[in-house]
Amino acid sequence: MKNRGQQRRAVKPLFIAIGALGLLLLALPTTMVLAIGMAPTLGAFFADKTPGRFLTKCVAGTNFAGVFPSLYFLWTTGHTLKTANAIVADLNTWLLMYCAGAMGWLLFLSLPGVVAVFRSLNATRRIYVLREQQKLLINEWGDNILPTLPTTDTAQDSDNAATKNMTAPAPN
Repeated sequence: MKNRGQQRRAVKPLFIAIGALGLLLLALPTTMVLAIGMAPTLGAFFADKTPGRFLTKCVAGTNFAGVFPSLYFLWTTGHTLKTANAIVADLNTWLLMYCAGAMGWLLFLSLPGVVAVFRSLNATRRIYVLREQQKLLINEWGDNILPTLPTTDTAQDSDNAATKNMTAPAPN
């Protein structure tokens, strides 16, 4: 037999579903425009396998930005099915909503590459700054601040010399 807490948890999704259905029926014109306009988000949701569903979030945000002007027009001119049908029948409305969703896909696909380039440039700049600081320290303190690398045979001697030349520039 279920205890009282388990019964409440079982009934909660039922109340949420009934509330959502009631809201759906009360706001049928808005639901109609949203259902048609947010189709790219639904497609992104089913295609997105990444942890955190970042594709879905990118597409949903831009897609809603494309749907919102139509919703605003619907809400300000009369919230009727006739107005919703006129909005849905307009080709420019479809173009706006679906191109906005496509921008979310574009952001998701292009931004990781852009971020990688900026991180690489930042790392290169940081290496340059650290090498300049290293040169100043070597000029001030001399070569004895450089670590000496242990050598065991002649093959390692040439490798260590090459490594030392790469990491510690000669003093000016």
